[in-house]
Amino acid sequence: MKAICLSLLAGSAAPLLIAAPAPAAFVELTTESRPNPFGLSVVEVFAQFSQPGDLLLAVAGTSSSPLNISVTGGGTFYQHPSGSDRAPFDLGVMTEPSLAYDTFVTIGVDLLDPDGDNGGQPEDLMFMAPGWPGFGPSSLVVTNSAWTLLPGARQANPFDPAFVAGDGRVLIAQLATTNGTGFEGTVLVQYMSGGIPGQADASFTHLIPGPGGLALLAIAGVCRGRRRRR
Repeated sequence: MKAICLSLLAGSAAPLLIAAPAPAAFVELTTESRPNPFGLSVVEVFAQFSQPGDLLLAVAGTSSSPLNISVTGGGTFYQHPSGSDRAPFDLGVMTEPSLAYDTFVTIGVDLLDPDGDNGGQPEDLMFMAPGWPGFGPSSLVVTNSAWTLLPGARQANPFDPAFVAGDGRVLIAQLATTNGTGFEGTVLVQYMSGGIPGQADASFTHLIPGPGGLALLAIAGVCRGRRRRR
């Protein structure tokens, strides 16, 4: 990760102008597998922050810091026929449960649930900036756009448990595939810390274990269990 000092995207995509480096608030991107009953490999990507009061403003790609998220191993993204590039509505998931495991980008929302009766988030004030290219079959490439938030959106707060776990992580994407071996990406994270705007290049890599890898993990779990019983 390297902190940089650049103008944010022009037009309505630009929430702020970077004037000085911000404190080291953004830490890294992390990934986590999401189990599902549909034979999909689903991975959530999180932006990790360190200080209460930090805010995630946008995830962007510029000509000097392009965003590129792709499926590795020659695979393609799973893109549900009823889905979009953002988190699904709860009513759609109730009708088509596999929609919950679609590929999408987000800031803090994995399920839009206005009534609050299905375990999702009550609102989603994220929008795609002009020039949004959308997902291709195996990659998302952004050079002059972003997914960003309207001012005052609560989902910008990494420590607000109403939208996130409250542990400093904010979900920025859910990626799914049926035939890839993993995912990798580089993004430009734009944030606010201590009232000072900042941005940082960050990357992630997530490998999906094959059948042999899963078997080894299972064996390792058994061995650890036996050690505990001794």
